[in-house]
Amino acid sequence: MDIHNIPDCIARAPLDPKGGIRITRVTGDETCSFYAAEIAVGTKLRPHYHRHGIELYQILSGTGTMKTGRKIGAVVRWDEKFSVGAGDCFTIAEGMVHQLANNGNVPLRAAFVCPVAHLGNDRFFIR
Repeated sequence: MDIHNIPDCIARAPLDPKGGIRITRVTGDETCSFYAAEIAVGTKLRPHYHRHGIELYQILSGTGTMKTGRKIGAVVRWDEKFSVGAGDCFTIAEGMVHQLANNGNVPLRAAFVCPVAHLGNDRFFIR
């Protein structure tokens, strides 16, 4: 068994050029992996969705906004907007467009669980 420290993993995490945030896979396998991410102050993850599987999130520190919606043609119909902060946990359903933004004054750190494909060939960004 390997033990990983989330803050250490985030400190070494590269910037994801597609998503615009620092992200790293902490542990897991192809079907179920645990990730940690950091979103800088004033930064938004680009809106995107996944065709297969859910994502489970927990906000570790900081505050932000999670928007969710549906893709209709080439545009997004935003349905809901939630304020999120340390300790909050939520699920993003399969096919749901989502965007996490840091609107606080410190980096937003989150952990999430999903298939590896959600950061690969099952991640579809909205323009």
